[in-house]
Amino acid sequence: MPHVSSMPANLITSPHCHADQLGLPMPDDVHAVSACLPLWQHNIGYEEGDASVHDRLQAAYPRFCFHPLVNQLADRFLNSGNRRGLPFVSRRSAQRAADFVQHATGEVAELVAFDGHQACGVVVGSDQFKTLKQYWQHAGENVSSRVAQQLLAGHSTACSDTAVRTVVRERVAAFQNVEPNHVFLYPSGMAAVASAWRTVQALRPGSTCQFGFPYVDTLKIQQRFPDASHTFLPVGGPSDLKLLEAQCEVQPPTAVICEAPTNPLLVTPDLRRLRELADQHDFLLIVDDTLTACGNLNTTALADIAVTSLTKYFSGYGNVLAGAMTINPNGRHAARLLELVRSAFEETLSDVDVEVLANNSRDMPERVATINSNAAALADFLRSHASVQSVYYPSADDANYTAIQAANGGYGGLISIVLRKPETTTPPFFDGLEVCKGPNLGTNFTLCCPYTILAHYDELDFVETCGVSRWLLRISVGVEPIGELRSRFERALNGIMLHT
Repeated sequence: MPHVSSMPANLITSPHCHADQLGLPMPDDVHAVSACLPLWQHNIGYEEGDASVHDRLQAAYPRFCFHPLVNQLADRFLNSGNRRGLPFVSRRSAQRAADFVQHATGEVAELVAFDGHQACGVVVGSDQFKTLKQYWQHAGENVSSRVAQQLLAGHSTACSDTAVRTVVRERVAAFQNVEPNHVFLYPSGMAAVASAWRTVQALRPGSTCQFGFPYVDTLKIQQRFPDASHTFLPVGGPSDLKLLEAQCEVQPPTAVICEAPTNPLLVTPDLRRLRELADQHDFLLIVDDTLTACGNLNTTALADIAVTSLTKYFSGYGNVLAGAMTINPNGRHAARLLELVRSAFEETLSDVDVEVLANNSRDMPERVATINSNAAALADFLRSHASVQSVYYPSADDANYTAIQAANGGYGGLISIVLRKPETTTPPFFDGLEVCKGPNLGTNFTLCCPYTILAHYDELDFVETCGVSRWLLRISVGVEPIGELRSRFERALNGIMLHT
């Protein structure tokens, strides 16, 4: 029997982590952006399309799976016979999805308007639906579950310039140290990344360079979007810097894209040197600062464009998708970048989602401070445990991190670990760990997931050549009392002693 509760679950005190909680939403909210995958084998089954896993999902990360309300919307307005469709946030975003399908398959997609609404559907033949879903995942320009709910009910789905939207922009501007008119909101973090990529191509078409191992869809944009070309320097360390320097002497990229720190290895690239190279060779520097956790690092001053998933630490409660793109006002191309962004920009983060984002982010500074403290203490504990082989977490020994650390900034809330004898110890450790288990990060409740399995299941051998173990576990630390959190990890580690 599925786990049943008459009251919303408190995931801080009662995490979703047991086999009978498979598929439960995290948080306990119809609009949750994660679902519980409590056992190692559940994650394998999820990736392999096992119906016994997928049929239990009451939620999922919305770019990877379709929310039940989105499915209802597609069934009512878009799906017919062997034709299937997906709803996008605007006609322009739908046209980009259609262009992606035509570029990849040669087939022409159909655009279907939702009368009186900004959202627009894209319908393709069943053979092309997999490609349409790729764009949905990579670009993140998706109708949210709340917008789907409004459309199904015949209610307004406005994206208007409300006072609440201004508050959200002001809060983002505050941790980015810019004026609010340099901040642009999007329906997801990946939508902000995709917009940054389009802006770069509008300014200066050409090949980009991915510096350091990135989140999966950032690389896919550079690989799969029409007219995309790229070079990939997966480690992002000193040797890759030398390779980039050599490349710049021959043909500089139009832009370098990096994360600070990276996901999941938490490596901070030498942003100061990248900025020097950008100025010397006149390329743009795009920094995804999501894992700085809203202000632990001063990254925007070194970037031309900063992109942030507001779904994560800014929201912190796991029930809304959003993103932001920030233009550094002091960048050498700032005026032209602002002109290009404003000419193409449309508000696509719905008013109903902005309201939730504003409410969630009110306690962001205090919440992030607690997460910083907890993560540092948990990382110290994990480093000291005999069953843990590797701990990936920024520290005071990381010169690239500390050089750009904000005053009173911490080290963020993400930790990745690899256990000793991981092929035998990782599954039982994961199964026994008493924290919420599923994708997403930055929530007020601790989350753990087998990151490489979920993000790179079809390319495990390749990512291991980039230094990312298939057995890596990613931990997003929450605000639980640190003593309780440490005890949960200690119990799970002690439970695998027979396997080491």
